[in-house]
Amino acid sequence: MSYVNAAQAYRKNAILTASPEKLVKMLYDGAIQNLEKSRQGLSDESTSHSEGVGIALGKAMSIICELRTALNHEAGGDIARNLDSLYEFSVGQITEANVSRTPGPVEDTLTVLRTLKEGWDGIISD
Repeated sequence: MSYVNAAQAYRKNAILTASPEKLVKMLYDGAIQNLEKSRQGLSDESTSHSEGVGIALGKAMSIICELRTALNHEAGGDIARNLDSLYEFSVGQITEANVSRTPGPVEDTLTVLRTLKEGWDGIISD
């Protein structure tokens, strides 16, 4: 088995055996990584219109939409409503970054997601 195949198998197993809370942290990590990649590309005029930037923005948006869809508004009450608003803001910012091809909206979204992930990190150990 090659190193790449072993790494893919490890990641797949980590996802399949993760608790729901750990999955949320993994989703935040994925969104943050894609936003960082897009922010870097948007910060350079020669790459701001690249396909890679668009793909990274799309992946981040998909992850945030998945997080938003998973909210349980009945059980979550105010917390779910507040998270929904933050996710809605984040999706809007990613859309703005995609249209304007500027890093500012991505930086705003990174601030939101990093803050939310810090909260999860504080209550869920790896």
